[in-house]
Amino acid sequence: MKRIAVIMFVATFVISGFAQSLKKEEVMIKNLIQTAYLDGTQNIGDMAKIDAGFHPDFRMQVLEKDGSLSNVDLGGWKQMAKDNLEKGILPRPEGKQVSVNILNIDIEKYASSVKMEYILEGKTVYIDYLQLYKFADGWKIVNKTYYTVGD
Repeated sequence: MKRIAVIMFVATFVISGFAQSLKKEEVMIKNLIQTAYLDGTQNIGDMAKIDAGFHPDFRMQVLEKDGSLSNVDLGGWKQMAKDNLEKGILPRPEGKQVSVNILNIDIEKYASSVKMEYILEGKTVYIDYLQLYKFADGWKIVNKTYYTVGD
């Protein structure tokens, strides 16, 4: 009986430590989404934040209306933010900023997938799927696909 109690104590300790570790990784991923994705590309246009949170080999895969697939690399992704800066869309004024509602974060050691609602002016516009890897210097967004709500 004493042996079972010890095994259960150790198992509880291990599971608790694992859960805390996952929670820490989840917080780091949420912070990355806030800084690199929202501040970097959607609300401010901060190129340094984009560079810090997106891997140089990042790709956004776009399903075109004709069923073909196109890719936007990091340079193209940053150019969209730069264009929005030039057009005066960025930085977005208070009340018109993009926010996200994270629906799911799946983490397996050094790989993660995030599903989230992209919300603009109170309406869900896209469902975004981000894939991340954890590198020596932290989590980086490596891929994005999305669904346009209403399609």
